[in-house]
Amino acid sequence: MKKIGAAAAAITILAAMPVTAANGADKSNASAPKAVEADTVSAIGSVSKVFCTTAALQLYERGLLDIDAPVTDYLPEFVMQDERYQDITVRMLMNHTSGLMGMEMDDMMLYDDIDESYHNRFLGYLKNARLKAAPGTLSTYCNDGFTLLEILVERVSGECFTDYVQNHISVPLGLTRTGTAAKMYGSRNTADIILNGIPYQTDYCMAFGSGGIMSTAPELCKFGAAFFTGNDTLLSQQTKNKMQVNNARDRYENAFGLGWDSVDFSKNWKLDQDVQLMMKGGSLFHQYAGLMVAPDEQISVSVTMNGGASSDTMLLTEKLMIAALAEKGITVSFDAPVKMETVDTVPEKYLKMADIYAREEGIFKVAFPDSRYMEITEITAETPKPQRYLYTSADCFVRMDGQPDTDSFLQSENQELLTFTERDGKTYICSDENTYADNFGRNIDSSYALQRVGEYEAGASIQQAWDRRNGSKYYITSLKYSNAIYNITPCIKLTVPKEIHGYAKIQGLDKTVRFTDENKAAGFVMIPGSAGRDMLDFTVFNENGAEYLRTDDMALTMIRSDAIADLTADIHEIPLESGRAKWYNISEMGLKSVTLDIPEKAAVYVYDKFDHVVYSSYMKNYGNTITFPENGKAVFIGESGNQVGIG
Repeated sequence: MKKIGAAAAAITILAAMPVTAANGADKSNASAPKAVEADTVSAIGSVSKVFCTTAALQLYERGLLDIDAPVTDYLPEFVMQDERYQDITVRMLMNHTSGLMGMEMDDMMLYDDIDESYHNRFLGYLKNARLKAAPGTLSTYCNDGFTLLEILVERVSGECFTDYVQNHISVPLGLTRTGTAAKMYGSRNTADIILNGIPYQTDYCMAFGSGGIMSTAPELCKFGAAFFTGNDTLLSQQTKNKMQVNNARDRYENAFGLGWDSVDFSKNWKLDQDVQLMMKGGSLFHQYAGLMVAPDEQISVSVTMNGGASSDTMLLTEKLMIAALAEKGITVSFDAPVKMETVDTVPEKYLKMADIYAREEGIFKVAFPDSRYMEITEITAETPKPQRYLYTSADCFVRMDGQPDTDSFLQSENQELLTFTERDGKTYICSDENTYADNFGRNIDSSYALQRVGEYEAGASIQQAWDRRNGSKYYITSLKYSNAIYNITPCIKLTVPKEIHGYAKIQGLDKTVRFTDENKAAGFVMIPGSAGRDMLDFTVFNENGAEYLRTDDMALTMIRSDAIADLTADIHEIPLESGRAKWYNISEMGLKSVTLDIPEKAAVYVYDKFDHVVYSSYMKNYGNTITFPENGKAVFIGESGNQVGIG
């Protein structure tokens, strides 16, 4: 898997009989992980949602749960700031239409630790949250819906989710290496975590229903086989048919089923026979998984991958399914992109579309220079770079590479076509992509890309308050010592574009916000699919002379960089405080070697001047001696009553 950047992967295809392939990293590489074996346990990320959905539907079949009843019928303590929460049904949790904000940023991913505080605090976070859309009106990927479903399964069944999965899914299927992170913690032959060639302690996902199941590739494949037509081990065929209903309103929406990412591939694949397919992908910080099932053809494909990228995993899963279908005499083909007939002038009706657009991770300016082409620029990017599109005779815009008025201005080989559409009173730009990847061949996808949001004037005093914060960095202080986010995104940077007013981007979390007052900013996009999936609201406050940025659900708090103290040579002990990470600038200590005395239930991270990790106490076999980088930072995290020694 070296070509696609994966440390290791395991693959299983179950058709007439199981075939398992394990591909480890290059054995000549001393830092490479151990080879993946058939019984290597990996985190499967969001494939867990199919487990959680299965659990809920089992309760439905037992007459204990009405999936079209309000969630509050079963969880009366579930309340939110937005009264519309009472309209959320159980079904909406499973098909991503609940309107919940997206994903709580709490202690969800932990190194070498099992702590169910995330689960236990979840309903408390929702008490401080609003909805981003009326329940049932917006289909956009939502992790929190499945954490809420997990809690509901526990309440209705009377079992903790870990026990429920074991008793009602793993045991009936004969799975001995599958369960929640709480059950699988410390399992033998767990997949290695390798970052930049350095092995880390295993990370565990505490959002069990949303992403916290662990399994092997063969056992995940066997779970997929439970959805074969005629297999009623877990669910009846009638109930499985409910999972396969495509909830998309149009071809640009995700074809969500119940629990599945997609239950309809007809818009992207050319199949010479009518084939029902279901697919679910999983993506955590370091591990990825894919599961794809053709129930009538009795094919289940599973892939688990350590390293690489989520997109690699899903493309590999799809290509393996295509190969398995071919063995059954079913052909899948993809049309190569057709060169579009371009037009020199953009029609007047589109010139009126010039405006400000947005998606979850950026604010964009759409312009039509001299009416010749469309130009889209993310104005919240570190280095804004325009992307240009020519109008075509097919009434869409085709992506161009190179510079206008040069011989290099050509249609991109990886074709993207953009169209404008109106829906529910909003204007969107939709994307049709036809791309080619060296390792996987052709891929075709359609999605909602951008929402027209327009100019926004928050008011002079509000704009000035946020302008003063432009470029400021804020470092996470509120998360547990074992939280993997300290290794991935220890800080955020606030970017307030000069070209427009009222908007900002939270770099690092990749969230766009709109100012609501001098100290508050709110997420605002409403885009079907994945371009508006996770929304956050933020509040700035001051405490003991320091400025902090906090998510309004109270899950994440960050301190502004100018309030961080210097780590000087006379500091030999750092007292720890539960729920408050201690950050220091490495100034005079730069290039000095120190030995850290780190107690249990504590962690230390050291970063270079670019906020990249150079040391973590969760690195395996690294030891506690380190040379501090110049102009870097260090964070000390742990429980009150303990301290980290510096010698």
